[in-house]
Amino acid sequence: MQMRRALALGAALVLGGTTAARAQASLLAIWGSGPTDIWVAGDARAALHYDGRAWNEVPFGVPLSGSINALWGSGPNDVFAAGDGGMILRWNGQAWTRMGVPTDRQIVAIAGRSATDAYALVQSYNDREPPTLLRWDGRAWTATPLSLPFRANALVLQGADVLVAGMLMNDPTPGERRTRGVLARLRAGQWTFSGWNGQAVTDAVLAGAGWSRIFVNGSTVLVAGERDDGSKVMAMHSGGAWTLLPPAVSAMSGQSIQMAFLAADGVPVALNDGPGLSRYTGGRWAPVTPPNPMAMAMQQAQQMQQPQNMQQMQQLAQAMQNPMMLGVQMAAFDMSDAEAAWGPSSNDFYVVTSTGRIVRVQGTSAAFVYDASCSDPMQASMNPICQMTMQQQANPQQPGQPRAAAPRPKRP
Repeated sequence: MQMRRALALGAALVLGGTTAARAQASLLAIWGSGPTDIWVAGDARAALHYDGRAWNEVPFGVPLSGSINALWGSGPNDVFAAGDGGMILRWNGQAWTRMGVPTDRQIVAIAGRSATDAYALVQSYNDREPPTLLRWDGRAWTATPLSLPFRANALVLQGADVLVAGMLMNDPTPGERRTRGVLARLRAGQWTFSGWNGQAVTDAVLAGAGWSRIFVNGSTVLVAGERDDGSKVMAMHSGGAWTLLPPAVSAMSGQSIQMAFLAADGVPVALNDGPGLSRYTGGRWAPVTPPNPMAMAMQQAQQMQQPQNMQQMQQLAQAMQNPMMLGVQMAAFDMSDAEAAWGPSSNDFYVVTSTGRIVRVQGTSAAFVYDASCSDPMQASMNPICQMTMQQQANPQQPGQPRAAAPRPKRP
């Protein structure tokens, strides 16, 4: 009974702490050249950089027009950050500088092949005017509008091609309004449009939803978006026809996905609008749900009836004395605020959230590695996530495990 009360108290502390301690900055974009060179940015005046040991702030050093929405780099000493107000910043290994860009509109995506060959996507104000593609040739950014009016949301490069995904609203009959998906492809200087081409539906799968994200891995392209009824959908193309993936719904909560991405190993991953995530392998979704603190503690108690070693006794003692950490472990699986993800594989990746947190997912476990709210001493004292990350800093970690960033100065 003492164990039950302790776990209940821990869960209450976690809920109270994480609710009260709202992050001071939204994290919206993540990119890395490798496991010891990862960049994260959002609406703060500094980027976060992970060097394999800790997350450190790197001030942009220039006035910002708004949020950083996208990151991409050709290597550790050449990183682009694109955002609101026609803003593109470039990291040269020492400092960020602002680049001259022929637009003052919002830039929503950026991708490239090398330090002298990159593209950025300028969002149109609405779906009745064409978006603009920016091209960097190593000397200057140039702008070219697409030939079809639609709202463009995402950009990737596939070989020599440029792919842009988005949507527009179409009235097939008087009084009927439907979302139409658009996939634009630039090949050999010519644009082609799939889904809705401006006059008719050319692909029913692509036209069936508005696309907000696009990913590529070799010959595989994944788009993720939303239907008119609000349901989240994903479609994939691997050299044949476009096919819809089955719905990725949390087995635990019944909630639909918050966002999806195609991992570097080619496996689609769906982050739930709630606890847990799913990986698409073998033609089906394999759900991963957060651990149950009570079940974990009871399992440890059963083991302690016939303890095999001192470590088992210490594990049970820790569960009883510090139950909030089990709750924090569960909270790390809440993907409701996920904005972007990046990682070397579908079994090892980072998620950034609109509440200023970075979560690392490894296999079936998830852990906070950064929380912006910990910069406020008052909030940090009530937030068990901050206590956990401070403990991680104080204790040496296993090789390859990230360390939480030190609390940063409060933003003015």
